[in-house]
Amino acid sequence: MNDIPEDKTIELSTDYQNHSINMTFSDNLTDDSERGYILSAAFFSYCAAQGLSKEEVSNMVSTYYDEFLNNEE
Repeated sequence: MNDIPEDKTIELSTDYQNHSINMTFSDNLTDDSERGYILSAAFFSYCAAQGLSKEEVSNMVSTYYDEFLNNEE
């Protein structure tokens, strides 16, 4: 029995003309919670690899989160 989950992908692309980041999910990645988990894990992994502290990441999120919310309206 194979207990290894099926691989899933998220592709990110930029659209500078529209000031957006586009995300394309593989057909087998439909659960929003799983999408969020993968994206947040990638974000934190990237921050750690760049040597950012927890405080720097927290400040980054605090500073820019509202800006992202305002762009969605």
